[in-house]
Amino acid sequence: MKKRINNPWPLSLSKGLVIASALLILTACSSAPKRSMQVSTIYSSAAEMIESANACILSGDFDKAGFFLSAAENQAMSIDNYDLLTAASLARCSLSLSVNPPDIETAERYVGFAQGFVKNCVDPKKQQALVALNEVRIETAKGNLDENSKVNSDALLTKLENNKKDVKGDPYYEAQFTLAQGDAYKLKKDYLEADKSYTAAAKEFTDNRYLSEIGISWYKAAQARSLAGNKEEALKAMEEAIFYDRAAENSLALGTDYYAVGLILIKGSPTPGEKERAVEAFNHSAEIFTAVDAVELAKRSRTAAGQVQ
Repeated sequence: MKKRINNPWPLSLSKGLVIASALLILTACSSAPKRSMQVSTIYSSAAEMIESANACILSGDFDKAGFFLSAAENQAMSIDNYDLLTAASLARCSLSLSVNPPDIETAERYVGFAQGFVKNCVDPKKQQALVALNEVRIETAKGNLDENSKVNSDALLTKLENNKKDVKGDPYYEAQFTLAQGDAYKLKKDYLEADKSYTAAAKEFTDNRYLSEIGISWYKAAQARSLAGNKEEALKAMEEAIFYDRAAENSLALGTDYYAVGLILIKGSPTPGEKERAVEAFNHSAEIFTAVDAVELAKRSRTAAGQVQ
């Protein structure tokens, strides 16, 4: 005769525990996070590469920018992502326009690539606006290279105005449009409006803490003021550029800033005091360039210092 094993729990309680356990398992399953329907590892890497490339362009490290963009382009193509391909192509355009002298042909080629990608982007209108922004940059560069060019500044300003609304809500690109407006006004020789646009762009970039872009905006404002014959205000703008380029630790920009200060000081009929300050600025520019092995730029600054009469 088999010995019956007594259940230490009442039957009703045993059934209750079984039901509760089952409910607990079901609840645990239903509250588990849903599996993501998208992997973004390569996307994030490519986006970071493009951001790094843009930072290198701003700091003048063009070789490294090209390296990052090559990696980003490969990654973007590998996952068939048109937003990344567009961003990389437009960064290539910026790189081509940043070298001295600007490589217009290459810039135009990459804007053409970007134009071909736009229709497949998540937000085609915004990407089309950014393509238009870079087309304006190219035309402005052409005008700056050749004073006899037939670039229509008014048409460029209209193009910027028509496209700026499509980047509304993106403070970085809104500021970039404002900066480009300044370039178009400067090409038109309307230096007062150029200064207003550059100063407005500097404020927009400052509000959103884009350090290198702030420095560029003030540098451009100084150019406009100098071209307008306002030496004192131009120097004040350069003080702002130097302040923010220091904050960004942008060595090549700082060397260029001091070189520009020297040029502003010797413009027109400089006083002996202005000449002395100009020599100091040129020499300090050379020291900064030397510290980052920019040999040719350092040589240019020293030559400028030696030519001050």
